[in-house]
Amino acid sequence: MRKKRNIKIMSIALIIVLVCISIIYFKNDSKEILATSKEYNSELEENEHMHLEEDANRDKVPVPNGYVGSKATGENEIDTGYVIYEGTEDVNNENVEEAQKTRNQYVWIPVPDANKMYGTDENGKKWGKLYEFTTDTGDNIDSITGAKPLNWSESNGVIKILNKSGNREPDVITNNDFSSFDFNSKLKNMQLEIENLHDFLMQLEKEFNNMVESVKKYGGFYMGRYETGDISKNKVVIRKYNTNLASQAWYTMYRKCKEINSENNNVETGMIWSCQWDRVLIWLIESKNKTLEEICKDSINWGNYINSTFEFKNSSGKVETKNEGEGKIIPSGSSEYTKANNIYDLAGNVREWNIESYYRGRISRGGCTTYSSDNQPSSNRYNEPMISYIDLGCRAMLYIK
Repeated sequence: MRKKRNIKIMSIALIIVLVCISIIYFKNDSKEILATSKEYNSELEENEHMHLEEDANRDKVPVPNGYVGSKATGENEIDTGYVIYEGTEDVNNENVEEAQKTRNQYVWIPVPDANKMYGTDENGKKWGKLYEFTTDTGDNIDSITGAKPLNWSESNGVIKILNKSGNREPDVITNNDFSSFDFNSKLKNMQLEIENLHDFLMQLEKEFNNMVESVKKYGGFYMGRYETGDISKNKVVIRKYNTNLASQAWYTMYRKCKEINSENNNVETGMIWSCQWDRVLIWLIESKNKTLEEICKDSINWGNYINSTFEFKNSSGKVETKNEGEGKIIPSGSSEYTKANNIYDLAGNVREWNIESYYRGRISRGGCTTYSSDNQPSSNRYNEPMISYIDLGCRAMLYIK
């Protein structure tokens, strides 16, 4: 009898040990991605374009000169969104609210493996690796993030674009629809300082290549913390509580994003590339801020959609309620409901133009709040003619030279 009881006790003990091992393994496995994302810059040294700062966990972050890393609680950890502010005055708990309204801000996006963001074809051209997100399983689908190659394949380190008119970047639009085609005359009229279609393609490719080299060198890039504001003015901003977020043509937004901080010779800014957008979504899943389902199926519980309801602050600082069934564009960064790793309104509010090309237009991402049938998730793509809409804005990015 005692022997049977001892065997039972040993069996229970063995089960407990196995469960503990499984839990430890799962935790270690979930932390491995984050640990890897910090190792990329452990050997970085300061140079004429950037200095190194430490986050709350004493991990190094490359911060461009002319910017400071936030010391405010909740804004100074890589895993949950490390925020930088334009200017040289420190940002801390005492002045952070004012700084959010008056200084441009970006969030550090770690990229431990740049090869997952771009590939090189047989002619030596670099292409962005675009992804669609799915809860399905398969050989070409990442088991953790659900990322599946979109319109590209790769063999022996050589990328191939499967449909030359499909989703791709960097590229120009070359069909016959005047509302979307990169006509030579349109390029000139939009003050892009470009003579023709060929020059525009060369410019896009150069900008993309420079971004990729920076990501490889520094281990990441910066994404605008808010949707780009003051978009109808000469100088756009990335600041909290801005309401001027849409109603400009793609060309205008593309040009203005490039000029956000043109006087700072340590950085380049621009409209975000879709491969960067996809990397941000992957990072949100890796850091466990969002689930795959919240990225690819329904983003309503963290975005401003017509069927979501939450509180926000209007431009006067008064708390309002955005009600279910109400299509209301809210000021940038005005609700904690729409925040993910310190990035606001990535899902919903206004759709955000990327540089990705697709047939007769450019791609916008993230969904919007203005249509009763529109609860599209943050990973969704819209094919847009390059004209203005009241609910179509953009997101900026920054990289270190």
